[in-house]
Formats: sequence, C-alpha cells, structure tokens
Amino acid sequence: MSSDLYRARSMIDALETDPDTKASMLRAFERRLRLFDSDILFFNEPFTPVSLTGARCALSCKHCNSHYLRHMLDGSGGKLQAEAAKLADKGAQGILLSGGSAADGSVPTYEQSGVIQKTRRDTKLKISAHTGIVNSSQAQILSEYLDMALVDVLGDNETIHDILGIDACVHDYEESLRHLSSLGIPLAPHIIVGLHNGRLKGEFKALEIVKKFNPVTVVIVVFIPTKGTAMEGVPPPKIEDVVKVITTAREMFDVPLSLSCVRPGGRYRRELDKYAILGGIDRIAVPSRSALVTAGELGLNIIEIPKMCCSCEVIR
Repeated sequence: MSSDLYRARSMIDALETDPDTKASMLRAFERRLRLFDSDILFFNEPFTPVSLTGARCALSCKHCNSHYLRHMLDGSGGKLQAEAAKLADKGAQGILLSGGSAADGSVPTYEQSGVIQKTRRDTKLKISAHTGIVNSSQAQILSEYLDMALVDVLGDNETIHDILGIDACVHDYEESLRHLSSLGIPLAPHIIVGLHNGRLKGEFKALEIVKKFNPVTVVIVVFIPTKGTAMEGVPPPKIEDVVKVITTAREMFDVPLSLSCVRPGGRYRRELDKYAILGGIDRIAVPSRSALVTAGELGLNIIEIPKMCCSCEVIR
C-alpha cells in the first residue's frame, strides 16, 4: 500500500460516517491515485461569468429565480466586447458566457454569435459557456466559437418540471450532449447534487447519460439554498449524499473530476472539501482552508492553476 493510500485509509477511518461510505471513499481514492498519481489541482481564480441577458430570464426556477445572474458581469446590450477587453487587460485567460434561459431551456448565447466570435479573435480569450438544453441548429452556432460547453445534466423528469419549471425531459439533456459532441465541442457536464429539494433524485442517471459522450471533465455542483428563492429554506444535500455521487463518478470516469465553485459555504464547505478529496476528487475550484489542510495531510502534490476554470483542459 502506498503512503498516500495508507494516510487516506487512516483519515477515512476516522470520519464520522457509515462503513459503506468509508469503503466507497477508499476505493475511489485508490482509483484517483492510479489515474492522476498524487497531483491535485486547485483553481483559485475561475473564469469570470458574463451574462449576455443581464438579469433577464424566461424561467423562474425555484432554486435560482435569476439571483445568480445579478452577480455576473452584464454583457447584454452590446457590452460584451468592452467587458471582455477589460478582463483580457487584467490577464484573464478566458470568460464564462452565461445568461438567463429562454423558454426552451437553452441559454441564448447563440443569438450573439457574431459578437462573440469577434470578441474571441480580438481578445484571444478562451470561451466557455453554459448552454442549457440545445437543439441541433443552436449547437451548430455554438460550435463556431465555443471552446468548452458547460452543460447542466439532469436525470429526473420530476426535477426538471417541478424545480426548473420547463416542458422538457431527461431525453432532451441527452440529445443536447449528443448535438454538442457530434460537432466536436469539448464537454464539461455538470451534475447538480441535491437540486430536488436537497435530496438525491436523478444524479446517478445523469452520470450514466454523461458516460456516453466522452467528457473532458465531469463537474460536481452542489445545490445552495439561496435567499430570495422558493428553496431558500431547503437544507443542502447531506455530505454523505454528495460523496455517493463523487465516488460513483470516480468509479465511472477516467477523466478529471472537479468540485465546482458552486457549493455551500462555511462549515459545510470545509467538511465537504475534506470528504471530496478523500472521495476521489482531483480538482477543486476555490478550495477552502480545509482542502489545503487535507491535501497536505495526505501528502498530495498541490498544483495551483491560475486564472482558469476547473472545467478546462489543463496542459502542464
């Protein structure tokens, strides 16, 4: 047994969780060592999100209700180029295009394809984008400028209808991945843990769908109870439930597994980061102090990646 694995076993044994969770964590940690050795990547400065719709969204999702759009840079109304130029001048390597959803569940960055392509040429920034659900023609437009597609993948129809409030189904998410993948767009699917009122519902189905499309990275997002939304009083998912998704993903995929910057803060984040590392995560966006301590105690090789999204391919 390697020294890293021996230390992981000792730390996992000391956790206050059930034996089955501990066993799955140890298996997942051993697998990540085989895949990535002792390297763990910390992304302290993710791409800045820019909303091409401002705070406008055609949906009223129970978990968001446009809250997160209001905290993005506003790239609507012709402001994208100026905002991107400012970011490039500050040394940014890329931007994350986002925005409110259209009624069909897509994020309509494709409506500004010409401006985005010019911005990409002028600034040399990498372009990642939240896509939402897309059809073949929308995906074709995205392929003209997109370096990475960030696709939230939902694996439960009830969650899609009740939480997002859109007339779509699990099959639409699978078809979106198919359209994007067929055009050669690198995929970084996002699995949202606990979106169904803090409970697991469809996350493992979502992983099965993602498995069909050779993603570059798989990203684990954790539901955040957000003030001013219909779900502000809903507790976040249990740490053990997040770990079940992480360890399952680690067993399924040979590619990097990232813990998104979108996860609850405070004590929850500190505990989650520790469990996530011991459960096979090899990338963390905006790591907590707990992540640094845990990685150090395990003897992992911490590599800090500057000005980069945890979804992106990293050439070292």
